[in-house]
Amino acid sequence: MRTVRHVAALGALVISGALGVIALLIGAGTISVSGVASFLGTAGGRATALALGAALLLVAMHYVVIVSDRRVNAVAYSRSVDLGKIEVTPHAVKDFIAGILREEIGLTRFRVSLHHAGSGVAIRVRTVLDPGERVTDVSERIQRQLTHHVTERTGVAVRSVSVQVRSIRQAGGDLHSVEDETDAD
Repeated sequence: MRTVRHVAALGALVISGALGVIALLIGAGTISVSGVASFLGTAGGRATALALGAALLLVAMHYVVIVSDRRVNAVAYSRSVDLGKIEVTPHAVKDFIAGILREEIGLTRFRVSLHHAGSGVAIRVRTVLDPGERVTDVSERIQRQLTHHVTERTGVAVRSVSVQVRSIRQAGGDLHSVEDETDAD
């Protein structure tokens, strides 16, 4: 995966650099705009323009991936200790929360959103419950368990836990669908 990213970064560099050089040459008058326009009127020129457009879209997608990776891997919590730095990413916290929701609370369908809140994290859980479950009991249990376990095991201070019950599933509903979402701001 690292090699693919390096190749993509190199490709983005070459395409961006080539376009920059062409723009400078046109701006300096070395290449005429009418010459470029007449070239683009030919079949080869249209093919070049299509290939260039596709390459620019790939460059844009490359940067979208970079931005989304940085967002996902942004540090939710960081602290320095004598031996170095300890960092916990939102993705790691989300995975930990998903395990608690599945194994300790017994939820099968949920979404988890994380937001920075001061030096800690605000957690939002959206879920679907079974008809026999009491919404307030399950919600308060989620709040207590997440506040306790996330703080204790990851060192990330939990500032709030919000629970939204999206629906109450009828018997025989889909028990295998699990939705996880991280939105670290």
